[in-house]
Amino acid sequence: MQTHRDTQIVASAVIPNAQAGPMDPMVQSLVLRPRLNDPLLRPEQAAQLLSVKTSWIYDAVRTGRLPCLRVGRHIRFTQTMLEDWLTNP
Repeated sequence: MQTHRDTQIVASAVIPNAQAGPMDPMVQSLVLRPRLNDPLLRPEQAAQLLSVKTSWIYDAVRTGRLPCLRVGRHIRFTQTMLEDWLTNP
């Protein structure tokens, strides 16, 4: 299972026994700190920016391959998060 490299490294530093795989949402919210001036994007908008299907976005988030922000039960992204993810595979 593939994870975002930088996210996993930071998660290991926060939680000593962190294993490779999907990140715990609590750890993910501590690790990924978006800028508050960036607008939050819906999965459909993220899919359009990445030129992929919306179903791929949901699958990538579920398996821990794509970082996201959780607002209640909703997943959101910032353009900065997506750009960082693209440049640091």
